Amino acid sequence: MRTKIAAFRPANLLPRTREIAERHEFDFFGFPVFELVARKEALSEIEAVFEEGVDIVVFTSVNGVRRSFELCEGKINLKKKLLDADIEICAIGPVTREELEKRGLRVNLMPVEYSSEGLKELFNAILVKDRQVVFLRSSEGNKEIVEFLNDKGAVVTDIEIYKIKKKDLSEFKNLFEGLEKYKPDYVIFTSSMTFKIFFKLVKELGREEEIFRETKIAAIGELTAEIITRNGLKVDLVAGKSTFEDLLNAIKEHAQ
Repeated sequence: MRTKIAAFRPANLLPRTREIAERHEFDFFGFPVFELVARKEALSEIEAVFEEGVDIVVFTSVNGVRRSFELCEGKINLKKKLLDADIEICAIGPVTREELEKRGLRVNLMPVEYSSEGLKELFNAILVKDRQVVFLRSSEGNKEIVEFLNDKGAVVTDIEIYKIKKKDLSEFKNLFEGLEKYKPDYVIFTSSMTFKIFFKLVKELGREEEIFRETKIAAIGELTAEIITRNGLKVDLVAGKSTFEDLLNAIKEHAQ
């Protein structure tokens, strides 16, 4: 009998996620708990920062890459700007790097640990004083790394490419009831943000204990696991590497 897993991924990633899960012989159930809403104002912010000069551009996720290019399409030639020989591109995780490489861009920097702590280690190892560092990411991005870079003398511009809009509670209620009927063996959280939104919605329904009573929790990365634990839940499995496929391999071993 196949191990049943549930994950709460953005709508654009769900088909690929299901395909990977089924290829690894898992039974899959999933839905998004939030929508990504573009910030149109970010376009002028991107234009302004490149006019001033950029040394390092940081992409923290696949969605950050995709949404940045979608926003700039037909208005700003983002690829051409990023190909400037003086700009270093930083990506968190191999999936984000691959998304940039698909667009003909070379990633110069990638932290060993795919988190804010990993970024701190990376930026500790290189000179950032007086350098212009630009983040292209969501409105929910961790602000600690910005403070860290400011303290090291970098000039940081944190551009919110998109905002997070959580699911309407009535719509989530229907999805959640489907999840309860499914009875997953593992509930997967691929980011701390996904967990925070999911848990907030579940608490609003007053059902936070039900889904976790007989279900194991799997998390990608120590940061996600830490946030889950802070909310009084036990994390049964943490995948050190930040790809969905790595997590599935870890679940296979854990389930044996």
